[in-house]
Amino acid sequence: MQIPNISEVLTIDMAAKLYAGTALTSSAIRRLVRSGEIPSRKIGAKYLLTSDAIECWLQGGNHHQKDTASQANGGV
Repeated sequence: MQIPNISEVLTIDMAAKLYAGTALTSSAIRRLVRSGEIPSRKIGAKYLLTSDAIECWLQGGNHHQKDTASQANGGV
């Protein structure tokens, strides 16, 4: 699987497959997304994130930016 373009979005399961063989399992990514350590958007029941956000987190970047407006609108 190729690393997607920054503008493409991933589900948690897609991200886990992309980083297979590392400690970033779907459970670990889900925990990081829910805590806000990896920025994401919740659409329905799914969280969407970018590989750029994961790479930034892996490099120690601080992305503690929860989108409160999005959460207030039910994740839309």
